[in-house]
Amino acid sequence: SEEDMKAIADAMFKWARSKGAVAFAHWFTPMRGGSGAMGGACGAFKMDTLIDLDWSSSEATKPFKAVLPPERLFFGETDGSSFPNGGLRATHTAAAFTTWDRSSPCFVYEKVLRVPCSFVTHLGACIDDKTPLLRSNDAVNREGLRLLKAVSIGTDAKQIHSFLGWEQEFFVIRADLYRARPDLVNCGRTLIGALPARNQDMDLNYFAPIPEAVNALLFNIQAACLKVGCAMAVRHNEVAPAQHEMSPIYCQATFSSDNNLLFMEIANNEAAKLGLAVLFHEKPFAGINGSGKHNNWSIGTDTGLNFFYPGKTDPARELFVIGIACLSYGLMQHNDLVRCSVAHAGNDHRLGAQEAPPAIISLYPGTGFEAHVDAVIGGGELLGYKAEKKTADTKSTAAMPAPCGVEDRNRTAPFPFCGNRFEFRAVGSSQNCSFPIAMVNTIMASGMAHLASLIEGGMSTRDAVAQVYKENRNVIFTGNGYAAEWPDDAKRRGLPNRFTTPLATATFNSEKAKAVFEAMKVYTPEECDARQEVMYENYNTTLCVEVATLVKMVETGILPACAADLSKYSAMPSLKGDRDATYTSIKKETDELKKLFASKPHDMVAEADYLCNKIKPQMQVVRAAVDKAEGLIQKDLYPYPTYEQLIYSHHSS
Repeated sequence: SEEDMKAIADAMFKWARSKGAVAFAHWFTPMRGGSGAMGGACGAFKMDTLIDLDWSSSEATKPFKAVLPPERLFFGETDGSSFPNGGLRATHTAAAFTTWDRSSPCFVYEKVLRVPCSFVTHLGACIDDKTPLLRSNDAVNREGLRLLKAVSIGTDAKQIHSFLGWEQEFFVIRADLYRARPDLVNCGRTLIGALPARNQDMDLNYFAPIPEAVNALLFNIQAACLKVGCAMAVRHNEVAPAQHEMSPIYCQATFSSDNNLLFMEIANNEAAKLGLAVLFHEKPFAGINGSGKHNNWSIGTDTGLNFFYPGKTDPARELFVIGIACLSYGLMQHNDLVRCSVAHAGNDHRLGAQEAPPAIISLYPGTGFEAHVDAVIGGGELLGYKAEKKTADTKSTAAMPAPCGVEDRNRTAPFPFCGNRFEFRAVGSSQNCSFPIAMVNTIMASGMAHLASLIEGGMSTRDAVAQVYKENRNVIFTGNGYAAEWPDDAKRRGLPNRFTTPLATATFNSEKAKAVFEAMKVYTPEECDARQEVMYENYNTTLCVEVATLVKMVETGILPACAADLSKYSAMPSLKGDRDATYTSIKKETDELKKLFASKPHDMVAEADYLCNKIKPQMQVVRAAVDKAEGLIQKDLYPYPTYEQLIYSHHSS
């Protein structure tokens, strides 16, 4: 009611003012994508001051007062055509609206009360990342409660939630060196650059003491996050030099996704204060580890049941087997949707290499559980799985045996089991978590609905679960995802290998995809088409910016340096080696890149394929020539900070 809205707004105003707020903002999440130069996904907002006219005054020129008008707390209006929208908005049909997402708490940051919001068009179509997540949460709740009723487990539950704990990886470098690299500024990744003699060899960085300058940054980030209600639990060095990770305490998925967006913003702000820069791109440096954002995801009830935890009671253990059956159905039947949720230009450089999972989406529940699945398919009971923790014996008197997880860890799996959750490891470091979690929620809800319908149709729970496992057995894979034979094995299993973003994006608006989105009430067909268009636009724009940046760096920096270096050998030409050929090849291959780029098609889909299959390989040819030249050019002539400077220079500062 209006009275309730006024009471809530008054209370919010008093609380925000007590925290120092002088303005408020509706904070929403346009479909901007990741992999950009601005350092990861970010929210959108405009700041409105916490004052308004006193409309009770009879004066023509009314006085103003400090207040938060109720209608402006709950709702807002802005231009939808200036944000990525896939054709759902245009300049002459631009209206779009923000509406408070009450599942994610408001917070005060830098004297602004931020109100997390959904973002929809004048006709109610979503043009953001948050709204599909909210709808998918509803789908999990609706279909999950239906399933619990069907299997007669946890029927006292009133609500089912999805939960998320993210592990954010990123690089930290000096800000002055960042600004001296046009590729980092414009693209978020280096387009040229040779590896130093020691990159991540010798395994020296992982869990090593954090360099003092970076440790100060991470501490400041942790403190700033805590002030806004995002409790960061972990910080450490990652595998690559200059690479680090921070993780929060696990919480409800919508709130957690918002926390991650805020984390990236805070990280950039705090780094700038210390003369540092944070890189959230999936692959800022070629040849060393890229960065992911592992999404630890689970489904649970308001009564404490976890669909992915082999609990201490028979009903909880049975629900665990049921829950993974639903997940196997979703991943097998809607494999492409999960792949699409992590498909973008930055992640294409990461997936399948250096401890990132492959682009083939499979499910790793552990070898012990895999054997149990086969037993259930063969007629065994659901309760046959022995979730027994073992110990790793140090064989010494000083150190006790360490308790192990129920199953081993598989870092090559895109979707491995981690004791009480599944870790979606394929998510890219620059992404908004909302989109991938919306997709896994959707496919999980679809599995719940399918299993519930079998039981409601008269099947026993055991037989229904066995049938689901049998029909979707091929998605369960507990082997080495890096093995050379895995792509062929996956093909035999019916698992697609969409190893580039264009290949994956082409499937997003298939009839099958639209059907499950409509059934789960996550996307309308029109919204599905629009999302696909935005994905193509993001990919194409990213590649076009990279080409323009690479060409400019070569022509204004590298080639002049080559010419200057070559001129120094006029007196002793015998010392110049193959400089002539190497430097000439840079010009030749860059000209070829420009020629190919000028011929790119204008159709969105054809352009994506062309950029992926014609332009990217030629960019690599140019890079190889430039990187070879880097090892020949006189040190003080090379125009850009080198990898060695970028990843090591702040370690001793």
